[in-house]
Amino acid sequence: MKKYTFLFSFFALMVVLPWIALGQEASWVEQVIVVNGNQYESTPPAVDYVTVQTYNPSTGATYVFDEIKTQSVQDVVIANAKIYVAAQDSIVMYDANTLQRLNAVADSGLSRLYVYNNRLIVTKQYPVVKFFVEVLNANDLSLIARIQNISGECKGITHYQDSVYVAINGGYLGTEGKMAVINPNNWTLKREINFGPNAVGINDLHKYARFIFSVNETPFGSTDVGSVTAYDTDSKAYTNYIFNLRVGNGAGGMKNSGIIDTLLFLTLNNGIGSFNLDTRMLQDTVIFPDPGSANHIYYTSYATDYINSYLYTNIGNRVSFGVDVVGTITGDSVTSFLTGFNTDAIALDYRVPVGIDSRVEKELSIALYPNPVEEQVRIKYTGETPITEILIRDITGRTIYQSNEMTVSGVWIDCSSYSAGLYFVTVRSGSKTLSARFIKK
Repeated sequence: MKKYTFLFSFFALMVVLPWIALGQEASWVEQVIVVNGNQYESTPPAVDYVTVQTYNPSTGATYVFDEIKTQSVQDVVIANAKIYVAAQDSIVMYDANTLQRLNAVADSGLSRLYVYNNRLIVTKQYPVVKFFVEVLNANDLSLIARIQNISGECKGITHYQDSVYVAINGGYLGTEGKMAVINPNNWTLKREINFGPNAVGINDLHKYARFIFSVNETPFGSTDVGSVTAYDTDSKAYTNYIFNLRVGNGAGGMKNSGIIDTLLFLTLNNGIGSFNLDTRMLQDTVIFPDPGSANHIYYTSYATDYINSYLYTNIGNRVSFGVDVVGTITGDSVTSFLTGFNTDAIALDYRVPVGIDSRVEKELSIALYPNPVEEQVRIKYTGETPITEILIRDITGRTIYQSNEMTVSGVWIDCSSYSAGLYFVTVRSGSKTLSARFIKK
């Protein structure tokens, strides 16, 4: 297979990789949103500002649809047909269909964004010195709560069952990694979990089965050591997996990891590798090589397309050029498009399929694996409408599992306590019902 190669000539890549249609599978992604920072002008007045850009993977079209008059970018997320951008001192909300600006609020110390139950959760960093997590109304950006007693600057966010989890890295002077557990019913801190100095630089959080995985970046100026932490939400135990490799891109904790199936993709020694979430070992240390850090060319941010198994990787020198190169999880380059110089945030919009008539419903299907099952079973779902209910019944017809949590791609379910035997799965999506079965060892 033809791997990413930047050693021959980075600019040749722009010629070698013209737009290529990504096929029917890519039609599941309506658009890719990238947010570009400026050239870090040190002398006022600034003339270059943050831009918000859309890319259509079906047609290859890309254009800038808004300018935010700030200098840096922290995050972008898409949820419920809305786009939310954190840009230095502003949070801006857009309609994901029309790309029109809906609202904007001033804020400070912005770090990461996350949407949960129609609430926009915002983590904070320097110059903020208290209230490191805020909760906004996701419809109008009005303030709902400021969460007290969190011990330091915060980064990534995720949720599992009845809790929201937030990474606490303590900023540039942090010496250990912590995680806050928050009650979303009253927006109070339940507890903090200290992962210790081996988790210093804790950055992104990811949910996988019943575990929360954190990617712990190598602090700026430190030796090339980083780690991944696995936290068991049932037992409350954690394990740090340490690598003698540089983790992250050294750009202040930007979002630089993502999950596709059983693999966690993360930045290793300025390239991109993978960590197997089942075996808890590095799967591949170099899938996408260093794009040219010796010449100050880096991966500034990237996103995983878990539907089509692609990575959207933003590459630039932060001075004169930027490009997003799309590749497969095995390292093959597929296509590319131009971005800004500091593309520090990217998000994929999965809401509406593209490249096909939206009036035609995509065929629904579910797959179960592994099967037979020992501990967790993955229910992988394909279809346009989200799952609204999952039921598992035993051979007597007794319901032993039920969930009404909405999802668009599937879930992991813990079956470790089930007795050995045959089980039946029912998945409901709108008016449709799908069935499958699995065997518990």
